[in-house]
Amino acid sequence: MSEVKEKKENLFNNIIKGLRSEWMKIIFPSNEKILNDSVTVLICSVVIGLLIFVLDSLIGSGFGLLFSR
Repeated sequence: MSEVKEKKENLFNNIIKGLRSEWMKIIFPSNEKILNDSVTVLICSVVIGLLIFVLDSLIGSGFGLLFSR
């Protein structure tokens, strides 16, 4: 019975060591990097949104002129 308990403790210790090892490999971005990436995403989202709006308006107007006759 102590053999089973020892194997469980060994397994638990190996898991903890593995988690600790993987945690040390994580590289967290700096606040400046997060801010730059957020601004880039925001600008791209606005530009793409405006592009979709313009194309939708042009296509809508085209279909309006086409089918109004």
